[in-house]
Amino acid sequence: MAMWQDVKDGGASAWKQPFAVTALFLYRFAWGFALFALVKSVVEPLMYRFPNESTDPGQFRLFLAESQFRLLKTDIVMPYVWLLLALLAARMLLTPLLNAGLYYSIAHTRLNPGYRFFKGIRELARPFFLYYLLQTALIGIPGYLVLLPALRRVWSAGSSYEGILLNALPWIGGTLAYCFLVKLLIMYLQFGRLSERSPLAALGVFLRAFVPVLLISLTLLAAGWLASLVVLTASYLWAGFWALVLYQLFRFAETFLDVWAVTSQHSLYVRKTG
Repeated sequence: MAMWQDVKDGGASAWKQPFAVTALFLYRFAWGFALFALVKSVVEPLMYRFPNESTDPGQFRLFLAESQFRLLKTDIVMPYVWLLLALLAARMLLTPLLNAGLYYSIAHTRLNPGYRFFKGIRELARPFFLYYLLQTALIGIPGYLVLLPALRRVWSAGSSYEGILLNALPWIGGTLAYCFLVKLLIMYLQFGRLSERSPLAALGVFLRAFVPVLLISLTLLAAGWLASLVVLTASYLWAGFWALVLYQLFRFAETFLDVWAVTSQHSLYVRKTG
């Protein structure tokens, strides 16, 4: 099948992106480290004050009451909120820039890897940032207008946590599927900008090749899930320093799989427009 040839060609193309894969890996590592440091700065002081099992139940209730008061009646949480918002803003600025470098690097493999990556950022930063804003709006607005009210109704009508979870799962699953499709659509619009075609032409390619587009994405997504399951099992059975090393290697492999997903879709796009 032509689809499997696209996956194969995409894998070969991903191997030609060492600079882009490394840059994305370092970006994700830095983002994960920043979030870990933020969570640690909040949770660790709380754990020192958290009542242990031998503490009187009244002390535990007092701890919860005090925590609720400090959260609702003071601004103790605001510095962490602003820091989180700053991290999210930095992510929103950096993600489209890295995508611009990656996509340009995929389409111009004859240039030096580092040069073509930064050239892509210079040339495609603005349109890719606009596409990222479009993606954020297409995901965020329906989520705010549809998902949140639905979850509120589920919460209000629920009589148990199990029932609430079961009733919320279809809404959450549907939202995740919608986000998945939106990201694929934006990817093809970005391919159109990369090849200097109109958004409507790129949208037409996406709709005409929707089934193979979906199958390629699901195949590589399943490969990533399988790899994560293997690493999780190995880490559980083989805890310690080497488990940490294995996890970091997996994070690098996971980044490569994500690049492979993009290169495979680009191979399909080029074949459909060639």
